[in-house]
Amino acid sequence: MKISRLYGSRIERADGGADGVILAVTYEGTDISGLIIADDNQREAFVPADGATFGRKLTYSRTAKKPVPCAVLRLGRAAFTEAGEFLGYLEDVSAKGIELESAKIGGKRYEFSRLVLGDIVIVRGRSLAEIAARDMFIGAVCG
Repeated sequence: MKISRLYGSRIERADGGADGVILAVTYEGTDISGLIIADDNQREAFVPADGATFGRKLTYSRTAKKPVPCAVLRLGRAAFTEAGEFLGYLEDVSAKGIELESAKIGGKRYEFSRLVLGDIVIVRGRSLAEIAARDMFIGAVCG
């Protein structure tokens, strides 16, 4: 699933109640944590990811209080390497279920776990797993 396709999409309540439009996708770590939606009267609500169905038809079963702080996945941010080299802009993010897998930046794909998101995007040179393995090896050898 492409995150860019969620923005502006209609989402329906599973029981046939009020529907809305997806305004934002929130995340925690490498998982989608929820959706911020607005009904036709512009009242916003937070739909937890475990209360949403991401299929052909987008539906939700319940709303909840929006968590604070709430990290919003914003596309179009400038992306750089750790050394400051400009890579392009965050074009899209791909997810499998609620797990954020990869990001498309400047036409190239990067593992989502390598990204540091803020006002800009930093693409780390190595994944966290590689860094942890290196640190464990150094600790074992030098320990």
